[in-house]
This record gives sequence, C-alpha cells and structure tokens, in this order.
Amino acid sequence: MDLVCPLCNGLIIVYELCDRCGGPMIEQGKMEDYKGPYSPYVDRESFAYDMNSNIIMGDHLCVHLYYCERCNVWKHKPVHPRFF
Repeated sequence: MDLVCPLCNGLIIVYELCDRCGGPMIEQGKMEDYKGPYSPYVDRESFAYDMNSNIIMGDHLCVHLYYCERCNVWKHKPVHPRFF
C-alpha cells in the first residue's frame, strides 16, 4: 500500500468556501507546484500546516491552494494522505 493524497489522485472532491464572501473557491493544485522549478523534488515530509499560525512546516500533509475569483483571495488547506 502507498500513502497518497486523495485530492491529487481524484479520489475525493474538496469544496472550500471563501472567508470573505462565502462563495465557492477554485482548487488550484498543490502548493509544491507554485514554490519553484525544483519543488516537485522536495521531500513531502517538508510540508505541513499549523492551523493556529498559518505556517507551513514538516509533516506528511499535501497542502492545496484555493482561489476566490470574486475577492481575489488565496487560501491554503492541508489534505491528509491515505493508504491505498
């Protein structure tokens, strides 16, 4: 069995609402994809999300970005990987 992100692999759909307007946000992919040309090669254990301080730090989470077109606001949210 492998530890995989269910959102990246199309096993789940996550709906995120904008904190400002309450409208639907659009999932924009993994944060790793936005960090630079070598980010796909960075160890996945390097990323995590601390809900209290909005800081990303080590753990086994896949952090996804969401965008609200109405408010021009970005949000990041962790997705817990599962064994498949």
